[in-house]
Amino acid sequence: MSIVRKLSLMPLILLLLTLGCSEESAEKEEGKASVSGVITDFVEEKGQVLIDNEEDNGNKSGPILISLHTNAELIIEGEIVAAPLDDTLVGRSADVWTGGVIAKSYPPQTKALKMVIH
Repeated sequence: MSIVRKLSLMPLILLLLTLGCSEESAEKEEGKASVSGVITDFVEEKGQVLIDNEEDNGNKSGPILISLHTNAELIIEGEIVAAPLDDTLVGRSADVWTGGVIAKSYPPQTKALKMVIH
């Protein structure tokens, strides 16, 4: 096969790799929540909630501050809402899907792509 033919296949290969990676990201978002636990506080200045994160086995892994990403989906009791986070959520349980980036601070901070409040 000539070099020209091999190079002409490169855009097709890159397209397939890109589509495969984007589908994998969508599957991860719909999978298990990366943060789950009870909302223990609301930080009004930053519009963040503090969640006492629990691991799969029920152990506490520590608090984490969560804010909503600009395109985040907020679901409260089964309904998608456009309201911002507020202090009425304190005491309720939440499942949060994040983009994976967590700031190394105490407590750690991240942005939610999807948050479900129970």
